[in-house]
Amino acid sequence: RHRSFAETAEARRDTPGGVATRTMCRAGATKTDERVERFGVRATALSAHPRLHTVSVALLFHLVYLVVPLSLASVPVILLRCVGWKAALAAPALWLAPTWGLERKLGAPWPAFQNLFLWKYLFSWFPITLERAKDATFSSSKTYVFAAHPHGALAFHRAAFGFDEAHLWAPTFGRSEGGAVDYRVLTASAAFAVPGIREFWLWSRCVDASKPVARGVLRAHTSILVYPGGEREQILTKKGAHVVYLNKRKGFVKLALETDSPLVPMYAFGETDLYDHWGLLLSVRRWLVARFGVAIPLISGSCFLLPHRVPIRIVVGAPIDVARFREQYSDSGGTVNGGLASAVDALHAAYVDALRALFDEHKARCGYPDAELVVV
Repeated sequence: RHRSFAETAEARRDTPGGVATRTMCRAGATKTDERVERFGVRATALSAHPRLHTVSVALLFHLVYLVVPLSLASVPVILLRCVGWKAALAAPALWLAPTWGLERKLGAPWPAFQNLFLWKYLFSWFPITLERAKDATFSSSKTYVFAAHPHGALAFHRAAFGFDEAHLWAPTFGRSEGGAVDYRVLTASAAFAVPGIREFWLWSRCVDASKPVARGVLRAHTSILVYPGGEREQILTKKGAHVVYLNKRKGFVKLALETDSPLVPMYAFGETDLYDHWGLLLSVRRWLVARFGVAIPLISGSCFLLPHRVPIRIVVGAPIDVARFREQYSDSGGTVNGGLASAVDALHAAYVDALRALFDEHKARCGYPDAELVVV
């Protein structure tokens, strides 16, 4: 009885609307399914109790994103009122001391936190899965530049990178000698200024999203995962649309070329349907992004900040070898010379084509048969 319900729930969650069956979602894509492996926990003991599962997820979600950060942020204020200004100033210093500067190095990955049993109950509610071709291979002896799209309102699918790794990242990128590919997620600097969130992000492989940090990570023989669209793509997010801000984003391509790191496109189906977006002061908010690089999404979910229950299916493309682009524009000594700009443009064009092909190949199987990818 439990198994029957879990299977039925999983089938219903395979499509954005939650009403189509697994067969309908995958109609006309049987051949593709046979070549794709899907990783992630899609059913747990809580799946047999949908209301309890939803309440549990709502509590955990708001605990992580609201209660813990607000509680920690209020400590200096409480100390100021109850003890004095010296204690209020000492509190932030004591908080930052153990992890000071780690976001500009390699972070502070904590395997026990990454594989905490709670994550599978949270992720199975959507569910969140990583999917790649069965014949795809990744080597732990190489460094990669993974590029994830779309950013979405909150880049929620970032949870698949650094959390519940035993069921998500490890099996997806662990088919090589030496174990899974080591990596770090480039994250906006502002995230490391929020109490609680700072620790969660450092423990789940996040580092500062600056160019020097990215280069330092790759020099340490560790791959990076980037969100090329950033805040520009974030403010363009609209429910039901698939828009990526990519035409002017070439820094990650240049970095891959300079470090001889294969580029890996990734697309998260469902990310843009997690929240409803409001157009209030949209022109002003777009100006803030253009002028100051600050995105302010106005969103609502199924319960305050809890996202809508939409499957998040992250499909992984084949690595794009950058060696041929380096050879094409290198001098006799093997160094990319004055032709660097041309090499970047050529590799960027190849990447955009690969991302479009990845999107079109998997969109019907993932429940978006009529979707079109818009690259701006």
